[in-house]
Amino acid sequence: MERSFVFGFRAAGRGVRRRLLTVVATACCLLMVAATATSQEFKEASVDDSLAGQKGSVVSSGDSGQIKDFLRKYYLARWTVRANSRDLHKFRQELEADATSVSGSAQATFLKEVVDCLNSYAASDSCYPACRFNAALAMGSINEASGDRNSGGTPYAGAITPLATLVNSDKKPYPDYVRLAALIGLERHAQLGIKDEKMRANVASLFVKILDPSYAEKKNLRDDVYEWFQELAVKGLAAFKSPEGNKGGTGTLDLFKSLIDDPSQDYEVRCLAARAIGDMNLDAAKNYNYLELSKSLITLARDFCVDNMGYIDDEIVRDSVKSASAGGMGGMGGGMGSGMGGGGMAGGMGMMGGGGMGGGGMGGGGVGGAMGGTTGTIQNVKSLEAIAGRVEYGFDSIQRAVKGVKNGGKGVSACLDDAKEDQKEMIANLKTMLDEFDEMQTFIKEGSQSGGMMGMMGGMSAGGGMGMGATSENVAVDANQLKDHLLEKKIKFNELLGIDSY
Repeated sequence: MERSFVFGFRAAGRGVRRRLLTVVATACCLLMVAATATSQEFKEASVDDSLAGQKGSVVSSGDSGQIKDFLRKYYLARWTVRANSRDLHKFRQELEADATSVSGSAQATFLKEVVDCLNSYAASDSCYPACRFNAALAMGSINEASGDRNSGGTPYAGAITPLATLVNSDKKPYPDYVRLAALIGLERHAQLGIKDEKMRANVASLFVKILDPSYAEKKNLRDDVYEWFQELAVKGLAAFKSPEGNKGGTGTLDLFKSLIDDPSQDYEVRCLAARAIGDMNLDAAKNYNYLELSKSLITLARDFCVDNMGYIDDEIVRDSVKSASAGGMGGMGGGMGSGMGGGGMAGGMGMMGGGGMGGGGMGGGGVGGAMGGTTGTIQNVKSLEAIAGRVEYGFDSIQRAVKGVKNGGKGVSACLDDAKEDQKEMIANLKTMLDEFDEMQTFIKEGSQSGGMMGMMGGMSAGGGMGMGATSENVAVDANQLKDHLLEKKIKFNELLGIDSY
């Protein structure tokens, strides 16, 4: 199952939230700022196309003045022309290739002039939004040395300071899309490595600053946009794999625990914090309160179950509305069964959400027809797979924190002392939680005897005959069965926490 979009769109109190990769974030930001471009006049550089043939000699020349002239009259000047907006991604790719085509002092001169020019575009109110966004994005994507698909190359270190200024500056109110593009670049630098210790510490401090809610207030960021910033900051900070803060101690580990414990945080942020703990070298935090951290992880698992139960309900309603609008039988069958059939539980709980199996006289639909019409289930296979993937990703994030990773962090469970009775009990509780995760994964992929029977019975649509249930080779259960199973897990996790609650 594709995991890139497992979080999809999440319904929450603040509306539908986006969980997008960098590529999709790029496209969405360009769409977001397109409207603003129509209401303001922007300046475009005069492009001298006659300079196009000079690229090879100029890039490798090492002549600062010649390079600057070439960039601002042709090479990067093209970026400022709105008619070229569809080609900006091609311009970025060309720049990324040209940046590593030379080396030594010639490369250093070329990259310095490139970043100076791009930074002036990103910071300028005179440039149209797509140009500014792509300029900031390119600053973080250019390399000093190319790499293969796995290594990602060596980012140009000279871009770190101007990128950080765009993200953090209070002197000038940079648009959120400019700050976001610059932050994408800083997160990439953190992931691929920042050699200078002082620069690395400054970037880490900026990530911490972003995770303080006051950052969003000062930068006037909307809640949904701020979530992107938080996710990138957590990923960036996690890349350093250290529990220590910039002032020593366990500052980063404390911060990640606070994110996990905060029920107002988006679940992607909470799960990313858990994953980050699994990557950490926890030997540097031997005296940490791992008992409380373990409770936080079990609580996150419980909260994640509750959240996904609500998410499934929202998706069922959305799917039913789509089915009804399209004239599908899934959303309508329950009502028909209630009035005409007598289908009982089969139609209501089955994969189609239809109204029973017919027969039984007038008005005998009972529970099956009613449930089929009001709750139904999800008939779209991709939607169901996305929900299952969302559940699996969340549980995998928590498991990563508990068990650690191969050739990496050792995990929270290994930090507990089984010679102490309370910690020995917590070790057992964490193992039980992981066993529950494994059982959930098996249930999703293989179903159960009762679940399989319900799916088969529900496949009998109100119109007669076998319907097409929303199952696939990846998911062997329907949405209602998955929701019921999450409820069982929630109750189990509450037991582990010593909470007597349904």
